[in-house]
Amino acid sequence: MSYVVGVDGSGPAEVALKWAMTRAFARSESVLLVHVIEDEWGLAGGDFAREALYAGEVILQDTLKRAQGMNGVVEITGRILHGSPVWELANACGPNDLLIVGTHKTGFLHGRVLGSRSVSLAGSAPCSVMVVPSVTSLSRHGVVAGVIWGDGLDLAVSSAGREAARLDEPLVLVHASPARQDGIVDAEEGPRQRELLARAKDVARSVAPGITVHTRVTARHPVDALLEASHYARMLVLEPSRRSDLLRGSMIGSTTHGVLMNINSPVLVARSAVV
Repeated sequence: MSYVVGVDGSGPAEVALKWAMTRAFARSESVLLVHVIEDEWGLAGGDFAREALYAGEVILQDTLKRAQGMNGVVEITGRILHGSPVWELANACGPNDLLIVGTHKTGFLHGRVLGSRSVSLAGSAPCSVMVVPSVTSLSRHGVVAGVIWGDGLDLAVSSAGREAARLDEPLVLVHASPARQDGIVDAEEGPRQRELLARAKDVARSVAPGITVHTRVTARHPVDALLEASHYARMLVLEPSRRSDLLRGSMIGSTTHGVLMNINSPVLVARSAVV
């Protein structure tokens, strides 16, 4: 298992690097730094391709030095790849790795490797994806998990529970059941909501028995509800999709897509138990 970090010399990539190094030290995991040179430089001619390769090597070596300065104990390696940044970063990961990328607060990433591609990476990577925004970590508290019916519930909630236990902070389970256009919430939803949240609470406490768990039900749109709940959170954990909610051509649902495009806290898209 490795922490795979997309690097391109930008501010958001530096934020992702710092997050990865702190976590790698805490978990004694190795770190792989990946810089991708896009195909378009080769199409521009040999001179442009050589310049792009040289610039990429400089970025990677500088980032390696900074990473080693942050933590000389963790095993850190670097790799330069050529091709589509999204596909190359995704293909550099195994199913048990954690892919970490940085983003600006608006969700639109900055730099050659990390454009508005956090959504695409979350949808294409075979592993869990951590998207870290360029926002202050001061005054952040607690872990939030989105809860919906589906195969991914146990994985997302258990990942959030372990993170809450690691931080010794509370876990908030959020379920959004939007009202109809007339503003009325289906009366049959109440028992289903209680059943869903009770199951989610049991899952969280099965992996982290001592944590404090709060539950929240809202009639707001799921994206708005999750962004509000996680505004000051240390982490928001989401499952990648549910079949009825998949966007065309993507492996993430519209809720995950909407959250990533308006991100205001670190977001984990959980595909494995690794955090």
